[in-house]
Parts: sequence; C-alpha cells; structure tokens
Amino acid sequence: MRIGSQLIRSAVILLGFIFCLPLMGVDRDKATPLELGPFFVDEVWGKVGELSCLKCHNSSGEAKDSGFILQKTIPLQGVELQNTHVANFKAFTKMAGKRKLGQRSRLLLKPIGELGHEGKQVLKSNSTGLQILEKFVTLVDGKIDPKLTATKYRPRPFFEGVTLVKDASLLRRLTLSMVGRLPSEIEKQTIEEKGLDALDEVLDQIMKEEAFYIRLKEGFNDIFLTEGYEGNGELILSYNHFEKSRLWYQKYNLDHIVDEKERKETFYSMTRDYRKAIREEPLELIAYVVRNNKPFTEIMTADYIMVSPYSARGYGIFETIKERFKDPDDPFEYLPAKLPALRARNDNPVNAPLVQESKNGFYPHAGILSTFQYLRRYPTTETNRNRLRARMYYQHFLGIDVMELADQVADAAAIDSKYETPWMEAADCVVCHRTIDPVSGLFQDFYNDEGHFGPRRDGWFKDMFVPGLEGEDLPKEELFCYI
Repeated sequence: MRIGSQLIRSAVILLGFIFCLPLMGVDRDKATPLELGPFFVDEVWGKVGELSCLKCHNSSGEAKDSGFILQKTIPLQGVELQNTHVANFKAFTKMAGKRKLGQRSRLLLKPIGELGHEGKQVLKSNSTGLQILEKFVTLVDGKIDPKLTATKYRPRPFFEGVTLVKDASLLRRLTLSMVGRLPSEIEKQTIEEKGLDALDEVLDQIMKEEAFYIRLKEGFNDIFLTEGYEGNGELILSYNHFEKSRLWYQKYNLDHIVDEKERKETFYSMTRDYRKAIREEPLELIAYVVRNNKPFTEIMTADYIMVSPYSARGYGIFETIKERFKDPDDPFEYLPAKLPALRARNDNPVNAPLVQESKNGFYPHAGILSTFQYLRRYPTTETNRNRLRARMYYQHFLGIDVMELADQVADAAAIDSKYETPWMEAADCVVCHRTIDPVSGLFQDFYNDEGHFGPRRDGWFKDMFVPGLEGEDLPKEELFCYI
C-alpha cells in the first residue's frame, strides 16, 4: 500500500523534531502507585530489568528455574507489548514482596550479590539502578494489588506532556529545518489566517523545493553514513566484477580540449564528480522514494538502484540506458535501474560462482541494504560474519541498539574455557547473538564487502543460529547456500 501524502507530511514534521526542535520531556516520577505506568516501564524495566535481569531471568536463560521469569519486550507492539509489560510488572511485584522477617526485599538483596545470587553482583549498592528498585519496593509496600492494578495499564499517548510551540514559531522552525530559509510572507500570512490547518498546504509547497531534498539527504546521511566509507568512490565496485568499467574516466576521450591545463582540470573534475555521484546513490534512492510518493519501506525493498550517467558507466550499463537520461553528461542526474547478474572476471572467483545465480537475471537488489555503498560502509570478515551489518540493521531500521541488550561480559576468558561455542551456549552471549546472528545469516549471500552475491564455498556457518528474524526461521527453500 502506498504511503499517503498525509503520512509523508507527518514524517516531515517528525523529521523537523529530530533535526532541531527541542521537546519538553514527560516527568516519569509522577506515576501514581495505583497503576502500572511510566515509572515501571521506563525506569524499573527500561533501566534495570531489561539491562541487568532479562539476560538470565528468562524462560531459556541460566536462571530459568528461579521463579523470577521475565519476557523481552523488543520488538513487540500493541496488545502483545501491553500484556508483556503486565507480566513483567507482576513478576517484579511478586519478587518485591518476598522477604524474610527483618530483612530487606529479595528484589533489593539479590542484585547486589546477597542471598546466594548465582548471577553474583549485577548492581552496586549505591547505583541508580538499585535506587530505582528501592522506590519500586516502596510503592509495592504501599499495598498495591497487582491483580487489580496491572491489567489497567494502557500505553500513554506518545506526545503526552509535550508543550507545543506557537504556530508562527513552528512554521519558522520547519522552514529553517526543512529548506534552510525563513518563512515567506505568504507562508506566514497563510498560517496566521488559517492556523495549523494550513500546515499541509505549506508543506506541500516546501516539499517541492530542491532544498528540501538536499536537507533530506543530509539528514539520512547522518544516520547511514554511506558517504563516509574509506577509499575513492569507484573502489566500492569490485575489481573482480567491474574490472573493465569502474575506471572508465581514465580512458575517456578529452582530445577535443586543446589546452593541456584545461584538459587536466576537466579530467580531475570528472573524477571528483564520478566519485561523488557514486557515493550519493543510497541517499538518492531515499529522495526518489519521497519525491515520487512511494511507500517509504521501499528504501529497504526496492528492486533497483539509482544511477547517474557517470555511475552507470562504472557499472557498465550506460549504453543500455543512456537514452533515458535528459543529459547523458550530467553526473548528478539520477534514475532507477537494475544491474544484471554480476559476472566474475575469471574462472577462479574468490567467493562467488563465475556468474551469479539469479532467477530473473538481475543482481538481487534490496534497497539500501544491498547497495555496494552500504555493504562497503559496514563490511564483514571471516570472524564477524555479517554481525556488524545485522547490528546496523537493528539500529537503522528498528531503532534497537543490540549492544544494550545485555551488560558487557565480565570474564570473557572464563566463558571461552567453559563453552565450546559460547555465543550459542553462555547466557551472557546468547542474549545478543540470538538476536543478531539470524539476521547475519540473512546477509549470507552478500558475504564480503565487494558486491559478491552467492554462497561461500564451504556453505554458511553451522555454529550460528539459523537465519531468520526474531524467532522466525527463514524457510529452507529460501536458503541460498550450498551445504
């Protein structure tokens, strides 16, 4: 389903908040003890339970027989997320109420390593985390009945507690953020007369300005950093696949320029433009999707890439698409195109077969995820095994930092000596690897950073969790690897 203009405008406003608009936060400490509210969700769970307790106290963790079992909330949504918060709230409430006569709550003693806690000390006695638990225990001691109160929890509106700026100020911030200018007199008059009801009208015009797309690309480059990979731009095109085309500018005929100095400057300028054009392709895909009112998910699902006359020459497809360009000599005119299945330069390719296997004869495009720029910016190694790419996938597209799913392993050497494959056996390791390894496997046929597509000669790694996403395995028939 195509994203509607209303949703795009909403996204633009949100982008404005991300870029420059300060928002007033919600006071989390004002949660009433009579309900499961922000204090538990954001403080108890978000800062203690999820970070310090969940890695062991889950149905498959090392503390699965402890009676204090928690459920992960990432990446749940809606009713499922609500029910999970309720379950975790009840578990914390039950543990907070457990104590022997004259002792503090078990919820306070266990984390600091007392009462024979097998996980040893996970919180210091003077830590913020323990202070949060102490406040929670105080609330529980106030006779909260979890059977009566937990089920009343409903997620609060996202913008609850936010104070909106005046219409004129919002307009000023939007135009400065979106197109780098002050509002025009017509825009100010429109908002003054009609209020925020006219904001859609104003945004419609703003989104037609080229400055908006420049700002859009700047903002997303701050996220993806695809312009920042090392080396010259043309080096993202592997020597193995693009030996004859990637350095096309070196053989470009400039004999029509008589003056030698001018000819050299033209050559240097062409080189710079080529490298810039090829680096900007992922961001041009985002601009193309927004400009043409396509589903924003297409930045991840597009079965094409954006090419310019210069980068098309680098890919070796210029002759087949040159008639589609308005100006075949404009290095920064972009249009969508597909690459044919790549062919290796000789009979002894490094990782891929001589000709990539492809059902439709094209290189398998998957939006930004399969662009050479993204693969080069987040490369892989024999030991990393696409885990960096999986980590960045979670961070870029799901807003999840997998490095925060668990604490740093305190004694890696001890874990290595205890387990043959600690990333699949040790709870300290599994909590992250069970999340990122399946996604790493989804990248398996993009095994290196040079655009090779195809299975490793020895097949994908068997000492990793099965390719998939959040507990759902990739169907066997979709596994593109030789085992």
